[in-house]
Amino acid sequence: MSDGLEPFQSALWVVFESEFRRLIRSRKLKVLFLVTFFPAFIYLLSPNASGTGGDAMLKSFQALMLDLVPNYWLGIIGQLIAIILMSDLLAGEIDRGTIRLLLARPVRLSEVVVAKFLAGLGALAVLFGVPYTVIWVYNPIVYDTGAEGLWNGLPDLLLALGATLLVLAALGALAMMVSVLITRPLYASLATFGVVFLLQFLLPQIPYVKNPERYTLGYQTVVLLKAGFDKVDLGTFVGNSAHTAVFFGAVGVIFLAAAWAVLANRDFPD
Repeated sequence: MSDGLEPFQSALWVVFESEFRRLIRSRKLKVLFLVTFFPAFIYLLSPNASGTGGDAMLKSFQALMLDLVPNYWLGIIGQLIAIILMSDLLAGEIDRGTIRLLLARPVRLSEVVVAKFLAGLGALAVLFGVPYTVIWVYNPIVYDTGAEGLWNGLPDLLLALGATLLVLAALGALAMMVSVLITRPLYASLATFGVVFLLQFLLPQIPYVKNPERYTLGYQTVVLLKAGFDKVDLGTFVGNSAHTAVFFGAVGVIFLAAAWAVLANRDFPD
């Protein structure tokens, strides 16, 4: 069984590593990093600490994440960053004509789609993980909790980053699916953001939709954070964290499968 999986893993890793390195070294990623790091930079300059000790530190971190994650990092700005980055993964290859060279290698189309998706998600993990980690490391200094505070805050950091990447994975998979239909990266990005905008901002305006605020990525992100953020009151947010996580995971898989199906039925002329 392992021998049969080895070629797949090897090809997957080669494509992933190549794409991830390209993304990390790109000028676009550096510009996007400045945007994602901005809230962490502001926090470093003005942490606005209230009290000392572990409980105050955890409450402050959770409150800050509940403000920044749904409203900034997964708000319009974060959504645009994910869409711009993920839309270029496949559409860029098709638009430049390099998709034919890629598929000429001993690599399957499914490997290409999965590897590029994971590379894009890895780049997003860097973009969002660095500012999250900086805040996590700085918080114990502000609240004078030392290494113990750093350790106690680790579960909250992992939950915040995990919830962010789960939502971004579903959004990125949607962007990749749209990008194989509209093979110009810019147009694919605009189309994807248009779809997301319509679903999040126009759907709640329909009068007969009950609890319209629940139909936003920000709201569902807070539902995910309910799983571990116990220092703040989130009782007004209705939903099950596990069900929400399964939903985002399933949506991401469906969109990726759709992107593969579209590519599998396309011809790439010389």
